[in-house]
Amino acid sequence: MKPYHILFPLLVFLGGCSFGPSSSVIKMAYEAGFAANDVVMSQYLFGWIMMALLAGGLFISSAARKKQSVPHLPKWKNIAGIAAVGISLALVSTCYIFALQTVPAHIAVILLFQYTWMDIIIEAIYTRKLPKISIMTSLVILTAGTLLAAGVGAGAENLDPTGVLLGLGSAFFYAIYIFLLGKVEVNVHPITRSFVILSFALVFLICVFSPAYFVSGVLEAGIWKYGILIGILGCAIPSFFFAIGTPKISTGAATILSSSELPAGIICSVIILSEAVSPLQWAGVVMLFFGIAYPYIAEWVLSKKGRREISE
Repeated sequence: MKPYHILFPLLVFLGGCSFGPSSSVIKMAYEAGFAANDVVMSQYLFGWIMMALLAGGLFISSAARKKQSVPHLPKWKNIAGIAAVGISLALVSTCYIFALQTVPAHIAVILLFQYTWMDIIIEAIYTRKLPKISIMTSLVILTAGTLLAAGVGAGAENLDPTGVLLGLGSAFFYAIYIFLLGKVEVNVHPITRSFVILSFALVFLICVFSPAYFVSGVLEAGIWKYGILIGILGCAIPSFFFAIGTPKISTGAATILSSSELPAGIICSVIILSEAVSPLQWAGVVMLFFGIAYPYIAEWVLSKKGRREISE
C-alpha cells in the first residue's frame, strides 16, 4: 500500500479521535457553571480564531513567494455548498449539546452514532451503487460495539421525545457534513477551506444565539480556558484533517474512520474525568477499533491473496 493511501484515512481517523478529549473538556465547562449555548459559541469562536491565524499565515507565506493561487477562496457559484458544510457542522454541535440536557449521555452518543448508516444511505443514493460488503460488515461491527461501549442500560423507555429528536438531528447533520465535505470545493487549500467553513458555522451560531454572547461577561468569567481547548480539539483539528482526507477517500470510508470519536471519547473520559467504565464497555471499545480497521484489513487480505495467486 502506497504511503498516501495510508495518510488520508489516517487523517480522518485522527480527526475523529480529536473529538474525544473535547467531550471531556465540555463536561468540565458544564461543571464550572457555563451554559450550553456559551460552550458551543466558545468552541466555534476559538476554533475560528485558530483557523484565521493559520489562513493568515498561509496568505502571507504565499504572497511572499508570489504564489497567490494557493490560498484562493471558494468560487462564488459554490458558496451555497460551502455554506451548507459550515451550517451543518454548527447544527451538529447545537443539536447534540441541547440533546444532552434532556437525555443521558450514553443515549445521546448512541443517537449521534446513527450518522454512520445515514451516511451510507446518502452515499448509496448519490452514487446509485450499493456499499461494499466490507463497509456493511464494518457498520454492523460498529453498531454492536457502540451499544456495548455506550453502556446501554435501563430507563431507555422513559426518554424525552425532544431529546431523542435532537440527538437524531445531530446524527443527520453530521452525516450531511461528512458527505458534503468530500464533495464541495475539494481543490481549495485545506486551511482556506476550513477557515471558510468555520466562518459560516460561527456566523450561523451568532444568528441563532444572538451576539449577546460577546457582551454577556462569560469570556471574562473564564470560559476562554475551555473554549481554546475545545476550539482546537473540536473544531480546528478535525475540520483541517477532514478537509484534507475526506475528498481522497469514499464517503463510506470517511464515515467509518470518523467514528473513532466514540472510543477516543470513552478513553479520554477515563483518563481526564476518572469516569468508571465496565469491562463490557471496554469490550465495546475494542470492537469499535476493530470495526474501524476491518475494511482495510479486508482490503489487505484480498490484495495479498491476489498477489499470491498471480505469483502461482
